Amino acid sequence: MWLPWRRTGKAEPVEGLAVRPARPGDGEAVAAMARALGRADSGRASDFTPERFRSDGFGADRAFETLVAEAAGGLLGYAIFYPGYDTDSASRGLYLADLYVREEFRRRGVGRALVQGLAAYGQERGARWMFWSVRRGNRRARRFYRALAPELTGVILCAAFGRRFELLAERGAGIVRRPD
Repeated sequence: MWLPWRRTGKAEPVEGLAVRPARPGDGEAVAAMARALGRADSGRASDFTPERFRSDGFGADRAFETLVAEAAGGLLGYAIFYPGYDTDSASRGLYLADLYVREEFRRRGVGRALVQGLAAYGQERGARWMFWSVRRGNRRARRFYRALAPELTGVILCAAFGRRFELLAERGAGIVRRPD
């Protein structure tokens, strides 16, 4: 059993910690944590709102799912993820989009519980892998993630956001043919 506080002087694990799928009523807490994550990552709060959490995270056409960590009736952190597929291994997997733990609960097993819970949750649904990204300069996060899995060195992450994405979409308009 991994006991994080024994060798490193970390605080003791959170008593009564549980990981569960989020509910629509968790929107305010998750959105507040997402805003804090945005400020920490980019210096500006996320545009993620409780309304977007509910509209995009639930229902038949949801864009993502969320697991939350809670103890003593409060949310301590969250993991937002969505399904993926790898043609090389012909296998399903998960992409961990966000992982956040409230500052006062860090280094107490909450983040690890969320990632491990997500792996188990995904495996129950046929996932065989999990993928995530982390900012190169975020040393604490990289240290945390390296303890869970190796960093890929042969992969370059590319992304089209904002105007770049809009240009791609504009240039692709009319290319996709839909069945009549």
